Amino acid sequence: MSMSWRRHVGLAIMLIGVCLSVVLLPACEGQDEAAPSPTATAVSPSASPATPTTEAAPSPLVPPPPGRIAFTSNRDGNEAIYVMNADGSGLVRLTDSPANDRAPTWSPDGSKIAFTSYRDGNAEIYVMKADGSNQTNLTNNAANEQAPAWSPDGSKIAFVSDREGSAEIYVMNADGSDQSKVADSRAGHSTPTWSPDGLKIALISAETGEREIYVMNADGSGLTQLTHDQADNMWPAWSPDGSKIAFNSERYRHADIYVMNTDGSGQSRLTTEPGEDYQPAWSSDSSWIAFTSDRDGNREVYVMKADGSAQTNLTNNSGSDTRPAWSPAIP
Repeated sequence: MSMSWRRHVGLAIMLIGVCLSVVLLPACEGQDEAAPSPTATAVSPSASPATPTTEAAPSPLVPPPPGRIAFTSNRDGNEAIYVMNADGSGLVRLTDSPANDRAPTWSPDGSKIAFTSYRDGNAEIYVMKADGSNQTNLTNNAANEQAPAWSPDGSKIAFVSDREGSAEIYVMNADGSDQSKVADSRAGHSTPTWSPDGLKIALISAETGEREIYVMNADGSGLTQLTHDQADNMWPAWSPDGSKIAFNSERYRHADIYVMNTDGSGQSRLTTEPGEDYQPAWSSDSSWIAFTSDRDGNREVYVMKADGSAQTNLTNNSGSDTRPAWSPAIP
C-alpha cells in the first residue's frame, strides 16, 4: 500500500470522527440538562428522613422576647402541652396522656399551668406545676369544661361549661372548689379572659348572631358589646398593662389579629398574610403578641411585636402547634 493512499485513509477517518462529534455533542448536552447528577440529589437535605433534630431553627429574635410560651401540639401523636422559650428554643413536653391535652394558661406567679384534658372521657379542667408534675382534675363533672383563665391574683379560675345545656362562663377557686355560673346567655358565652385589675372579664358571645367580643363585670353584670361586625370576632386577650385587647376577626374573609382599646375603640389590624391568624396571647411586658397561623401550610406558633412587625415562626414543625400562652413576669 502506497504512502499516498494511507494518508487519504487517515484523513477520511479523522473527518468521520469530527462529524460524529458534531452530531452527538448536542444530544449529550441535552441529556445532562434533563438528568441532574445523582450526586447532587444524594446530598440534598430534603432527602433525609425528618427527625426532631433536623427541624428548621426559628428565626433569630434580637433581643429575644421575655419569658416562656406554653402551647398545644400534636407533633408526637395526640395533642399535648409543650413549653418553649419565647425565641423558640428549649422545647419541653409537659403532658403525656393518651388523650388530648390543650389550651394551657399560666398562673399569675408562673408556678402552675391550667389546661383542658380529655383523659377522663370528656373535657375537664386540670392544673399542674409548671414542670408538668402533679396533674390534678379540678372540675370532675360529667359535662364538658374548657378554656381555663386565671384571675390576676391567682385565687380563681374562669372556665366554660355546658353542664346546664348551653356553654356558659363559670368561676371556681383555684383548688376547684365553689364552682358557680357568673352569667346567663341565650346564645352562650366562651373564651373568658380577665382584665389585669381583676374587675372585668372579656369573652365571646353570639347574642347578635355573629360571634362578637364583649366585656362584663367579674360577677357577670354589665355585659357590653365591643365589636360590631357582620363577621366573627374571637379569642380576646387583655394586655397585661390593661390598655388593649387583642383578638382575631374574620371581617376580611379570613382570620387576622387585631388590637383595640378596652372600650372597643381604635381597632387596628396587625396581620395581613394569606391564611388564618388567630389565638393571640400577650407577653408579660405587653410589647409582643404570640399567635397561631397556618400561613405556611400548617398551624404554627408565631410571635410579633405589638405593632405587628417582626412576625416570626417559632415552631417550624410538621405537626399542628396552637393555643400559645405567654408566661408572666417573674420577679
